[in-house]
Amino acid sequence: MIILLKEIVTIPLKIFAPLLNRLLQKFNIFILYTTRLSAGDHVCMSAVVRMIDEQYGFKIMVISAYPEIFANNSRVWRSISLKKSSPLAQKIISFLLFGLRGTQIQRFLFFVGRYTLENYMRETKSQMHLVQVHSQHFRLPLNYKNLRPEIIFTNEEIVRYKTKFQLPPQYAIIQPVGKTTYTPNKEWGFEKFQEVVNKLPQITWIQLGLAHDKLLDGVIDFRNKTKNLREIFYVISKSSFLFVLEGLYNHIAAAFDIKSFVIFSGFHPFSIAKYTHTIPLLRIPPVECSPCWLLTPCPVKGKPCTEEIEVDYVVKTIFKNCSK
Repeated sequence: MIILLKEIVTIPLKIFAPLLNRLLQKFNIFILYTTRLSAGDHVCMSAVVRMIDEQYGFKIMVISAYPEIFANNSRVWRSISLKKSSPLAQKIISFLLFGLRGTQIQRFLFFVGRYTLENYMRETKSQMHLVQVHSQHFRLPLNYKNLRPEIIFTNEEIVRYKTKFQLPPQYAIIQPVGKTTYTPNKEWGFEKFQEVVNKLPQITWIQLGLAHDKLLDGVIDFRNKTKNLREIFYVISKSSFLFVLEGLYNHIAAAFDIKSFVIFSGFHPFSIAKYTHTIPLLRIPPVECSPCWLLTPCPVKGKPCTEEIEVDYVVKTIFKNCSK
């Protein structure tokens, strides 16, 4: 169906695209869209919204599968949700928008010829941040000097979440189980997270995650207690710091200038998710095969890129940076 659609609409799109882009220029509108990325990538996309607003002052229309990330954001002129669209509908919409791309209509998604993201990053050994990875092809040049996602709460939300969660005065977020559907190679090991908790009993830990995630001893159980992304945002925003695997939570923490201790495996360079308040926890020096960008299980015996990140090193790093 997609192939047939391409044949039918390719020529009309090429004719209509310049007209649409002239209209966008006339009315000072920028359309930013994505349909296929994860929640973490969408949080990164909010950083691009901020940069476009600050650097160009356009009226920004966001078309996405996670509209809750852009809720209450005064930089967003219009937000169009694809959350309830079927995967097929999202592919069709993405294809149509891609055919209309121009200086002021861009897809936030890696796009360099026929490369996959993983092959491109592996072969080039690029040190780009994920925000830049997904927007480097824009015809609109961006200054990436101050990378920071943006999540905005209303006063009503703050009151509601404060009443619902009754959080401790001070606490840290911990995430011992990651999302392995993309790659299994970012995991550090549940037992090692437990050792860190055992060696830092003075810290009040809150474990976020899914209901089926294994629960650490000595933590406050918040698995499945946050019912949506907005609630996760709030719990993270009130924390003292995070100790997590590389992924969504680190991007959220950056939106609130929360210190984030992040386990970085040899899957990719730490520069891809390094913000001002991110403290990378990684093997030094990196293993020779890093960054591997492997989506299949690591073939190296013992997986040294994570196995050689020592618990005591992690504990000392957290203690040192949180005692200041």
